[in-house]
Amino acid sequence: MKIKLFLSASLVYTLVIFAFAWYLKLGSYALNFSTYNFELPIMIWLILPLFPLIFFAIFHMLFYHFLLTLKFKHFFKDASKFETYTQDLLLEKESDISFYTKEFRKVAQLAKTLKNHEKIPNETKINEILDLIDGINREEYLNIRKFKLSNDNILFLENEKNHIKNDIDYAYSRVKHLDEIKDEFEELAFETLLKKGNYEQIKNVKIPKNPHQILNLIKRFQEGNLELSVAEFEVLLTHSSLNEKEYLNIAKMSTKFFNPDAILGIFSKIKNEKNEALRAYLYLLAEFELLDELREQIRKDEKKFSDFKAFLILKENNIKFDLNNLIQ
Repeated sequence: MKIKLFLSASLVYTLVIFAFAWYLKLGSYALNFSTYNFELPIMIWLILPLFPLIFFAIFHMLFYHFLLTLKFKHFFKDASKFETYTQDLLLEKESDISFYTKEFRKVAQLAKTLKNHEKIPNETKINEILDLIDGINREEYLNIRKFKLSNDNILFLENEKNHIKNDIDYAYSRVKHLDEIKDEFEELAFETLLKKGNYEQIKNVKIPKNPHQILNLIKRFQEGNLELSVAEFEVLLTHSSLNEKEYLNIAKMSTKFFNPDAILGIFSKIKNEKNEALRAYLYLLAEFELLDELREQIRKDEKKFSDFKAFLILKENNIKFDLNNLIQ
């Protein structure tokens, strides 16, 4: 269509030049070549160079039209093969499909990168994004400002979680003024604080701690990852809603924390306020072999505390046993 338009415009242009020269009545001009003499009207001489120009222009357009036709022929062939190539990638097949056009070769490489997470040589931006994804998956906190991600982007959100996990001061700043948890980031910040924060930070947060979290703090203390004074340990247990079994487990762990008088004093106070702590106190009496006090405590309900009654009998008969297995 463009060739026809060009040809029509060229003929019109040629006729305009011819008509203008004819109007001027420029006469004739003779061109001599050796013994040859060419005499033509000047208006003919003016339009003669236009014909080869038009011819080569049309030839040039036809040639590149031919090349473009070949390219599109290969393009459509590549397009028909790309679906099969994608199926092979998803099915983890070794695809032997090759593409004629560089555009589809690049797209195929990008598709393979998306599927297999493989870097592409000389594709700096793509490789930077792959490094970003790898770092976030390794739970690293990265500077992602240059990627201009929105606040609801999944990578931005995961990176924010990594910031909370890797920076205890940042995690503390997210929850230090809260009374309750409202979203998953505040929950993560609170959990991170309980796992990594010092007790000064933990006690300043007003968010209530559940029994599982209390037990984890006691385990941190047991492992030497958290410093607690006797008073702080008492406050932690007093202001918690633990059940009987949880108090007992803490009592079993706490025998190595403080001296017997301190730990007995703590559980003696708690059991007077919370009946759930009574068995824990009885366990400590048994552990520290305060047998008279233990007898006095279970005297009113020996049936309920039959395991402690059995402990006393075994002890009186010098029979070896494991106290932790006996008292559950």
